[in-house]
Order: sequence, then C-alpha cells, then structure tokens
Amino acid sequence: SSAASDVYKRQKYNYLTEDYIPENLEPIDIAYARSGMQLVREAKEAFETLSEDAKKEGMNIIAMSSYRSYDYQVNLYNNYVATDGKEAADTYSARAGYSEHQTGLAVDVYNKVLPYTSFEETEEFNWMQENAYKYGFILRFPKDKVNITGYQYESWHYLSLIHIWR
Repeated sequence: SSAASDVYKRQKYNYLTEDYIPENLEPIDIAYARSGMQLVREAKEAFETLSEDAKKEGMNIIAMSSYRSYDYQVNLYNNYVATDGKEAADTYSARAGYSEHQTGLAVDVYNKVLPYTSFEETEEFNWMQENAYKYGFILRFPKDKVNITGYQYESWHYLSLIHIWR
C-alpha cells in the first residue's frame, strides 16, 4: 500500500494506552479556539498561524475540539453507542485508545457561524482545501477514502503531519 493510504489507515488500528498523554501539549490561544483546547506544541503553533492567516482573509477557522484524554473518549464513544448502537458509532467515532485526538495532533474546526458538521458549506472549508497542507494539516477523513479510513467523511477533522515533515 502507498504511504498516503498508510496515513489514512493509521489511527483506527493503532492503540494508545489509557495513560498516554503527548509531551508538549499546549493551550491554543483563545483567538483561534474555544477555551481549553490543546495541541502538541508544533501542531498548535502551525494551527495558530493557519487560523491567523485565514483571519487576514476575513475567515474564522476555530478549533472546537482538539486533544482528548482516553477517559474523555471513553465517555464520548459510549454516549454515541447508547444513541446509535456500536456498529453505527464505529463509523464516526473512535474507540478509546484509537482516537487521533489523544495524540494531540488532531483538530476539529468550525467557523463560529455554522455547526461544525456543516463546515463543508463554508468559505473556510474551501480555504482549508486550498491551504491546510501549507501548515502541515490534512483533511483526515475525505469523502473518497471512507473504505480506507473506516470512518465517515468529516469535513471538519484535520490532522497535523508537521512532526513528520520537519
């Protein structure tokens, strides 16, 4: 398989222990995020630059979910299972220990106007499609990769690969 498809397959099948917390987690400035959001330092710095550059073009790209602990993911996933059942939940939520959010490298974004699930309908989404890679981010669950990622399309979920590129 190609390196690109390996990136797309990676986290759904790689386990992180419940005590795993990434080194160098730092809070994202609230100019670019909801309160309490954190990413690994390099990803945080890249995201803040990305968000600032988008802001200069009149757009808001705001982190609404970032690092999540193992325990947080347990609760989130279990709530989805209770609502939709395990089979459905597995198509859109990671089980604890398999979430990219636990790595401190994943960020869910929105534009402060529409809900994050409507991010694809925004100018900010178009900007991200054209520019996210310049800051080391990829759209993690694209429409055409569902069979590879094992997750539904998510226009709002981006993964920092900056640590690989530097």
